[in-house]
Amino acid sequence: MSLANSLESISIVLVKTSHPGNVGSVARAMKTMGLSDLRLVSPKTPDIAAQDEAISLASGAADVLERVQVFESLPHAMHDCHRSYALSARLRELGPSLQTPRQAAVEAVHAMQQGIKVAYVFGAERSGLSNEELQQCNRQVVIPANPEYSSLNLSQAVQIVCYALRTEFTDSAGENDTPVEALDLATARSVADLQTHWLRAMEAVDFLNPDKPKKIIQRLTRLLSKTEFEKVEVDMLRGFLADVIRVSEGRLYPHEAQRLRIPEKPDNE
Repeated sequence: MSLANSLESISIVLVKTSHPGNVGSVARAMKTMGLSDLRLVSPKTPDIAAQDEAISLASGAADVLERVQVFESLPHAMHDCHRSYALSARLRELGPSLQTPRQAAVEAVHAMQQGIKVAYVFGAERSGLSNEELQQCNRQVVIPANPEYSSLNLSQAVQIVCYALRTEFTDSAGENDTPVEALDLATARSVADLQTHWLRAMEAVDFLNPDKPKKIIQRLTRLLSKTEFEKVEVDMLRGFLADVIRVSEGRLYPHEAQRLRIPEKPDNE
């Protein structure tokens, strides 16, 4: 089985993690279920995965810690990912569509078998994911815990998700003997670049006031997160947006200038 069709291809992304012990416990939770790609975004200390407490609580999963990648931002951490699932119990206005761990696992494993790179994103221990971080993801996963006490430790939440993934992966192992055509999807990083380009075009035509954006940016983020773009679609949209900006700046091709030229009135009028 290739890496692209195994649980090892699914990334677990921890954002702004503070405690080395949590990183080690997450590594252990991942390895017990067959996952190994752990990514950290702006941890409290850059070497958090190499600290003694992390290594101790990782137990036999030190190899997961050794391969940890550290990134400066969430888009950078998901640079090669096509679909992302944000774990958060708090419902947000304009947030992504909601799923249970089981529903997400069914979708994620099917996507993985099509060659789609998947990431699960977890927030900081105390504050969780910010609105901006959550809106950068395609789905929101809510663990149906006891409403009177729903506080889960970071590694416990990761363990639940990884167990759901392994259960679905095992159940579907014999159902995918027929080759599935891989989709050439755009990565999360390229969609983020598309959004930046889109906002520039909005400013260029005075559709967006950058000093008073209201909820336009949030709504655009949500719109783009709903759709899984193919690479060619992102390229097409960025080509169009580049032309919008060019025309707004008066940089016209000769045929455009001719078309936009106001015709002269006849002498007899």
